[in-house]
Amino acid sequence: MTGHYDISSQVQEASQYVDPYAALPGTCPVGFVPHNMTPMKSNLAPGREIAGCNPSRWIYELLNNNFTVCDLFERARHAKIDSTYTWDHAHKLAMNGNQSFSTASSRILSSICLDCHFHFVFQMTWDKAHNDGLCNRSQSAWPLLDNQFPCHHFVWVGSSPDPEIAQDSSKYCPLLAREHFVCSAPPCTFQLTLEISEPRMPQSWVSLLLDREAICEQLRTAKEQEPSRYQGATDEWAYQATLNLNTYLKNLLESAPEDARSISKRNKRFAVLFGPRCFAMFRQLEFIEQVELRDGVDEGSFTPSPPPPASGPHKVTETGTYRSYLEDVRAEVQCLIHKAGQAAEKPTIITPVLHAHLGCSEVPNAATNALVNTERYKLIGVLPNQTREIVVYAYKRQWHLLPSRRRALIDSIMGIANDIGDEALSDYAIIQSSLFDNQTYRPATNDDDGLVPQALNFLGLQPPNNYSADSLIQAFRQKLARDPADATTARSMLLLIAQNSNDDLYQAQLLMEADAKMSLATSRAILDLRATDVPWETAYEVAKKKIEASKSKEATQVYLDALEAIADHTYSPALKQASMELRRENGIYGAKGNGDDGPVNYALPVGLHNIGNTCYLNSLLQYLFTVKPIRDIVLNYDDVKLALDDEIAKELSELFQNLQSSKHSATKPSQRLANAVLLSTRTLLHNPKQPSEPPIGSRPPPLPARPSPAPLAQTTEDGDGTTVRTTLALEPSEMASNSSSRTLVDQEDARSDHSYERVEAVHMPGQTDGVVEITAKNEEPVDHSQDPQRSTEAGLATEGFLDSQGSSQDVDMAGAEFETVDQKVLNALEHQKRSSGTDQQDVEEVMGSILNRLQAAIRPTSVDQKTGIQLEKIMETFFVTTVNYTKKFDEKKYQSEVSFDRSITAFPAPDGPCSLYDALGRNFDQQILEESKLSRYTAIRTLPPVLHVLIQRSQSMGSKNGNAVVIPETLYMDRYMDAPHASSVFRRRVEDWALSDRISDLKSQISRIDSNPTYLSYLERYAAGMLETGQVDGKTDGEPADGETEEFWDFDGPVDDDYLFVTPTTSTSPEQPISIQPKLYNIRATDAALREMLEAELQQREQTLKEHQEGLKGTPYRLHAVICHRGHLMSGHYWVWIHDFEENTWRWYNDADVRENKNTAEVLGTLSTSGEPYYLCYVRDENKAEYVNVPKRQPPTPPSEPHDILASGKTTEKDGEDAEAVVEVLAPVIEGVELSLQVTR
Repeated sequence: MTGHYDISSQVQEASQYVDPYAALPGTCPVGFVPHNMTPMKSNLAPGREIAGCNPSRWIYELLNNNFTVCDLFERARHAKIDSTYTWDHAHKLAMNGNQSFSTASSRILSSICLDCHFHFVFQMTWDKAHNDGLCNRSQSAWPLLDNQFPCHHFVWVGSSPDPEIAQDSSKYCPLLAREHFVCSAPPCTFQLTLEISEPRMPQSWVSLLLDREAICEQLRTAKEQEPSRYQGATDEWAYQATLNLNTYLKNLLESAPEDARSISKRNKRFAVLFGPRCFAMFRQLEFIEQVELRDGVDEGSFTPSPPPPASGPHKVTETGTYRSYLEDVRAEVQCLIHKAGQAAEKPTIITPVLHAHLGCSEVPNAATNALVNTERYKLIGVLPNQTREIVVYAYKRQWHLLPSRRRALIDSIMGIANDIGDEALSDYAIIQSSLFDNQTYRPATNDDDGLVPQALNFLGLQPPNNYSADSLIQAFRQKLARDPADATTARSMLLLIAQNSNDDLYQAQLLMEADAKMSLATSRAILDLRATDVPWETAYEVAKKKIEASKSKEATQVYLDALEAIADHTYSPALKQASMELRRENGIYGAKGNGDDGPVNYALPVGLHNIGNTCYLNSLLQYLFTVKPIRDIVLNYDDVKLALDDEIAKELSELFQNLQSSKHSATKPSQRLANAVLLSTRTLLHNPKQPSEPPIGSRPPPLPARPSPAPLAQTTEDGDGTTVRTTLALEPSEMASNSSSRTLVDQEDARSDHSYERVEAVHMPGQTDGVVEITAKNEEPVDHSQDPQRSTEAGLATEGFLDSQGSSQDVDMAGAEFETVDQKVLNALEHQKRSSGTDQQDVEEVMGSILNRLQAAIRPTSVDQKTGIQLEKIMETFFVTTVNYTKKFDEKKYQSEVSFDRSITAFPAPDGPCSLYDALGRNFDQQILEESKLSRYTAIRTLPPVLHVLIQRSQSMGSKNGNAVVIPETLYMDRYMDAPHASSVFRRRVEDWALSDRISDLKSQISRIDSNPTYLSYLERYAAGMLETGQVDGKTDGEPADGETEEFWDFDGPVDDDYLFVTPTTSTSPEQPISIQPKLYNIRATDAALREMLEAELQQREQTLKEHQEGLKGTPYRLHAVICHRGHLMSGHYWVWIHDFEENTWRWYNDADVRENKNTAEVLGTLSTSGEPYYLCYVRDENKAEYVNVPKRQPPTPPSEPHDILASGKTTEKDGEDAEAVVEVLAPVIEGVELSLQVTR
């Protein structure tokens, strides 16, 4: 049995002194702790247990190839690497080249191991906007509080995938692994990336440089052939190959292109130390070889290619460049020099610098301590002999990272306390153990979506939810006091936590606190009134000062609500009157009035109040109110309803009537409507029955069933040879002869992208008659190579309708205790726990929920004779028929699959803006799947009068594509319509696909050139360096040519004649050297010509494509509405623009606020230059008057008299606010009447 623990007995609310000994981690009330996120840190998902460690231990584990969690070294041990070194030696990391630097928000530390020559690069970044949230040693204290973070605590959050490593790996940087680590402290944004790459020098090079026998043999041969020339050479030369190579690389890195000097192959020292056996090495180092044969002897040279200057921050060398490659090779050569004892200076070991950069201290003799790798130190993530503050801090971090191992964590700190003999740490561990053993067990919650940790973070608490109700309420009040503008969201978070609890008392406490009418304690906390009894004048003055300092309307509203709540709870008419005056002064009215006491513009439509994260619902409701078929169904529901009334239709009917007749600037959707829309059908189907009163009398008879034709299974062949397998996908309820009200909601409709689908697929052998495969069409361009037919398991459609033998049976409705979905919806509405919409829903999901519920509640108008699908007004209005075509490379016929969708999907460009046509093309155009040897495309078979386009902005890793999509006022869909494969229309479409692909390639090439403006300068410098290089003369022994001045060099090693200055040869020998002069190119002229060619071709291709598409304007669609979203993928705000065709004006509906803009160009310009448009609603131009319009408001009715309302005890939406205004004034006297009014509402 799973569950978690409630520490209610350990936390004292509002205590002035907090004893951290007396509470387990995360349960001690402390100050606000911000939770600052980074892209890497988002991988620390709730429920994913992974241990971290102190930076000192992280460095120890890295240097000793033994990470506790990260499997880096296990992978390295199994990798095929050109190295004789094993992964069982302790690394000695030395500074490498000119590749390390620091900025205000990052550090790079480049190093090389002196022994194995592997390269280790540490990339450290943090958000400088949250510098104050970084862990800091100054926060170290004893005892340590939960809001103190004295050092980092690193957690491995994953490796870069192999394809990414392969793509980033090169000769210049043969990348082996890239590992990501983050600090787990909530406010800290520090993250660390470790890159390990292989040695730049192959093992064969090292063998050549250290082959002293070969060098001595080469020297002996040279002395025999030219004794006078090599008279001074000794066997010491055998130990100087590394020194000479180091000198060559040093001068190469320090020289400019114009200073390039060649190395003569006849040079004494070069010929002996390197010679022909090492020529391949210099070629790999990109020295330019020149061959000059004289009497059969190569007297050519090697000319180095000086790299471009360092161009990184602070003029440091960027990794992965030719310069960094040369620096890395030189560093490896210097490692060989160091190991031979020939280094003039000791290398700079980076261990102290690394500890300083990671904010920790090196622990002396950690590697030799016998306890270092015992389980308790690995579990806590520390090293032996670290201080108790560090041990406890690591314990607190691990407590949140490893909730299932908390008992083991406590045992580990007890063991560590015994190891170091620390009494204070031992006492702390004993108290922690006692607290843990005496926790009160509380059953597990129902947080299936993992949202409770996010709610806790918002309230300033750390997951998991081990908090008592009092602790949560205290955190909620502190949040309101800190951020009053976030009061609505904070209430939603508290409601979410309550909703996911199984404890009735616990839940009731949170629900009471989350009520919009504040408690006295909450009101005092918001206004910072510490005393329990203060004069009303004091409360008024405090509230007035806070209002004057308020920076937002929302915060002012909260302060006014708090003041008014104090007046109500303390029965103070004077304070009540004062609070109402403050409201009038600030133009903000109570929660009941919602500001509707102000003047109303009856020329504008009625707005909708946000009742708790329902801006997305408000946007949809405003749009659906302008769609005539929806309005006709809702307002004339009795004419089309099934036997079972649908509560949603009734709620929509009441709302639409209010939108037509309200005398206020805004009304509000009912909470029942919001909750019903947000209730997932899957949840309804699988949740246990809600308790209800026993039924009176017998059960009603079964509901009338829609006529359900038998499943159709036929094979047809189109005229163009396309094979089509047609199988009607009947819903489970239809196959069971069940109620038609179950037809469209029996599946997980609220979570599905498509309400109704039909699949043309092959009938599987052994499949039971009447059982149909259902395939969900995914409009994203995802590789379906594993399943070209895209069919799912047949069991999805038959769940609950087949017996153990697999036979199909009808359901006996009269005898079985079975609730329809509609009944469950009604039951859930009556017993719902939530009091506001707390989940930020996806617009497409909620649109589907509304349409599905309405479809389930109305009678069908016809049956499609071709498919057997039952049709009604909603399907006829919104649903588009698409066909997915798939063909293997070696086949001639396409396989097809038909789907009925309530929207089509457009994909924004990965980079930069694009047109809506381009975005739709990413869904409909041909895609070539090379690996699967498939081509596929999607076409539209039939279009509805009202066409919805979903701009899919969701990306991988939970990010949002915010690139703009240019939205046309008139949209033509002809280019996406289905056509026979033998037709000229289809052949032209194939040509257009090829044109689009070429246009995309050309734009990509031009973009790559534009993104690297410095490459021309580099090519020019490179060409200049080549052309200024001369040829080797015939002189020997390094003697200068006639008329030359001898060159002097500053060498690292004992070299006397390594280089020869190369001059053009003047010999008159009959055997002239062969010299190939490189061809001169005008690089900039060549680049300009190439660019001109690319741009000319791009212009020509675009013009051709435009001409092809000019004639595709048979069926115009006009833009009617645009639903927009601002914010992140999982949160933000929605609003909607709706076009009134009759008045030719656009209206902006933002919850209760409604505004007009008659400038269509301005509206479209705004929508087309941002990433906010999310859901587009087009209407067929010739049918727009038939399907959409914005209803005009009815003239207001005279307000009812207050005494009439009080006498009846009932209110309506039209007159309720007037009565409430009277009640507000008389509240201290007639509070019972006010309560009665609230109940009747």
